[in-house]
Amino acid sequence: MSAERGHRTLAAVILLVVAGALATLLLAAGSAHAQVAQVAALRGKNFSIWLKSYSLSSKDQKQRLTIACPGRALPLGGGMVGTPSPAFDGQGVYPHSYERLGVQHGWHVTAVLYTPGAAPQPHQVTLQVVCAPRVAHVTPPHRTVWVPSGETRSAVATCPGRRHLFAGGFQRTDFTSRGGDFVTESRAISSKSWRVTGHAFGAFGGQLTAIAYCWHSKKPLLREVTGSTVVPTGSYATANTTTCPAGTRMVAGGFSANDSTSMFLTDGVIRLPGVWSTGGYNAGAPSTLTSYGYCLHL
Repeated sequence: MSAERGHRTLAAVILLVVAGALATLLLAAGSAHAQVAQVAALRGKNFSIWLKSYSLSSKDQKQRLTIACPGRALPLGGGMVGTPSPAFDGQGVYPHSYERLGVQHGWHVTAVLYTPGAAPQPHQVTLQVVCAPRVAHVTPPHRTVWVPSGETRSAVATCPGRRHLFAGGFQRTDFTSRGGDFVTESRAISSKSWRVTGHAFGAFGGQLTAIAYCWHSKKPLLREVTGSTVVPTGSYATANTTTCPAGTRMVAGGFSANDSTSMFLTDGVIRLPGVWSTGGYNAGAPSTLTSYGYCLHL
């Protein structure tokens, strides 16, 4: 066997071992994680997805979580999924932020173990980042609003000039069991603008920031796919998009509670066979949850 062929074989073995380890780790956590774990084995010349898991165990614990792209790869989008799914009282892991890390070449979620009543149970949260070997110069406009307790506010970040969205995100929500603001929508509303909506409850409000991630382009970059489900009162459910059109890859996602102020959005993650899945816990009247997936030519 030649040295070159030997190196290729060794690299293939290492890749299979890593993917297998991830799958074994997440299979133990349930079928939802198993689907995410299988995505970790999807590596291509222009596209890869990576995972990293953390644990939260204290009441209303907040933690800044990050995952980096390997080597010189750069991030496009990302997401998270929590296990176990929210309980009947809503206890579960929820995001305070979803954002790209340009300098650190990764994805960031600040997560909270929301614990409204019962003693906290240990939860696992798995971050996901979509990476590419080359990424054009990124322009990331931000727009921030204040959300008073008992009210709903929206922020819209828009790509300037001849730039269009390739992804989006949010930051700065702050809710715990004592109150604060939580995101009820984070999605593209045009080829250039990303809108984030939040509602505040309890003892205090909080800030809400919309982020648009933009590339220079003469035409829109993304193709959108969607899917919806009705979430009953006191229940958790997921909404899955359709798959991306041929020739495109899903690189980011969004979600909407469709004007509901009782829906707490939890998971947002790419699952097999290439769909964006959004999870939500609904504390109020039955409401519709919509998942948005964004597909890009790579």
